[in-house]
Amino acid sequence: MCVQNNYKHLSQLTTQENKYYSIGLNHETCPLDLRAALAIGDHEIDSALKSLLMSDSISESVILSTCNRTEIYSYASDPEEIVSWYAQFRGFSKQELSSVLYQNSGELVAQHAFRVASGLDSMVLGETQIFGQLKNAVRMADSIGALGPRLRQLFDASFSVAKFVRTETDVGAHSVSLAAASVKVGERIFGSLSNANVLFVGAGEMNRICAEYFVSYGVQNVSCSNRTVSRAKDLAEKFSGDYFPLSDVAHKLSEFDIVVSCTGSPIPVLGKRAIEKATEIRRHKPILLIDLAVPRDIELEASELEDVFLYTIDDLGEIVNDGMRNREDAAREAEKIIVESLVQFKSQLDREKIIPVIKKFRKRGELIVQIELEKALSSIAKGERPENVVKALSRAISNTFMDEPSRALNNDSTGEKLSLSEALERLYGLNKN
Repeated sequence: MCVQNNYKHLSQLTTQENKYYSIGLNHETCPLDLRAALAIGDHEIDSALKSLLMSDSISESVILSTCNRTEIYSYASDPEEIVSWYAQFRGFSKQELSSVLYQNSGELVAQHAFRVASGLDSMVLGETQIFGQLKNAVRMADSIGALGPRLRQLFDASFSVAKFVRTETDVGAHSVSLAAASVKVGERIFGSLSNANVLFVGAGEMNRICAEYFVSYGVQNVSCSNRTVSRAKDLAEKFSGDYFPLSDVAHKLSEFDIVVSCTGSPIPVLGKRAIEKATEIRRHKPILLIDLAVPRDIELEASELEDVFLYTIDDLGEIVNDGMRNREDAAREAEKIIVESLVQFKSQLDREKIIPVIKKFRKRGELIVQIELEKALSSIAKGERPENVVKALSRAISNTFMDEPSRALNNDSTGEKLSLSEALERLYGLNKN
């Protein structure tokens, strides 16, 4: 709004072309195989963000992609550009995405981000891992300049809300994680795990957490296999275990009772034939396969084999949900915090929107005074009586300030006369006695 414009939109204060948008899919909207196809790996994030920001309508973006969700948060003017980019980046049509995507805009983006960061939108209610994953997504966006002031503000608020939820509620207390669910399944099949041989395929954070759980439940024999052997060594040595390269997994598979696999491989690392051969060597002693990877690490056809118990991340999610009932009250408390925090966040945004308007208003006032003062000084220099010049100066300033709001009120054809009138009364204190 330039200083020469009238006050026609005074009640609206200001409008911005850009606003918050988010699109995404998760375990509730999208099946596992399709989630895998639509996931954006860590190695792709940089290039993905850079190509996304090539659009003139998108000024800031953060991409969160985990085994259970892929979400794109943006500060933009056209949300359809985000959807189009995502479809093209993953080789899908917009129509193919429509059935699995959810979209939010404005304050609903903040509400969703608050819930995600707090673990309220996770497969495992109250799980804490998503908090770190979201922080990492923000960190990656920041590292390449994709995180601007608006999204920084959004996620700073999200992290604060999540911490408050953790402090003030029991939603995350004794949370049944995927790792704990894996242990639970193992105990169902083998009873005590003290004599079980457990192999972790992959040396990432998820397998580290799982290894800690298994060891805490009595597992003494831990091994790790990874494409990068040094990483396998680092994880195995934390638990005084063995390690070997990923290429040896098929040959050593028969030695293990439980296999937990979570790699970033785009194709399965364990096929049905290798697993079948392992069961033959084990003389049909049960083997538990836990596939926490997206895309799958273990061929689904392996579940057809006798003595093979294959659990995917979705299967474990169902087990987890069975143990969540006692946390429903805590979740309701957390949702109340989300609502209250959203109100505060929105108020903060509204205040920030008003600041530029106030600055423009002050600048306009200063300009009016400057123009009229120059006229007055010129009149005095010409010999006019000072008292007459001062009176004229006062009238001119007053009339200039009142002229445009008055015309805007009298000539308004948008049906906003009442709101404009109320705005003027409030702004100028006209309703005071």
